[in-house]
Amino acid sequence: MIKTLPDKYIRKAIFEAINNMTVLNENTGQNITVPCYDTRVTANGGKNHYVLMSTQTSLQDIATKCEDSWNSSILLDIVTSYFGGGNPGDRSLADNIADKVRELTDNLVLDVSSGLVIQRQRSNFENDITTITPNENIFRKLYRIELFIN
Repeated sequence: MIKTLPDKYIRKAIFEAINNMTVLNENTGQNITVPCYDTRVTANGGKNHYVLMSTQTSLQDIATKCEDSWNSSILLDIVTSYFGGGNPGDRSLADNIADKVRELTDNLVLDVSSGLVIQRQRSNFENDITTITPNENIFRKLYRIELFIN
């Protein structure tokens, strides 16, 4: 049996888990709200710190004669940016956001109406990306979630 493509259900579960999460900014000692966006920041986003749901893959796996499964993954791009000359900001906020994302997405559950169930989940942090310009420092952490769905 061919199962429904899980992509939109994965994005929905992640969005509901992490959108507008509260994270401590150790530089200021204040909590900040971190939004989540699908692929790109909206025109009125205006945030310096956010999570993008980026590259997504789904590979159909014929697990048994009766039913297909999916090996799916999604890349979350955790972005923190600091404007100003010199050395504004550091990577600690990106680390705090990444840790909170990991915590909140640790046991994802897909919408019941999809008929899909996550059997196994694993995740890993890929290389950090740092961009330094004369006017801005951008720190990014890439977090990949891999799901075996049936």
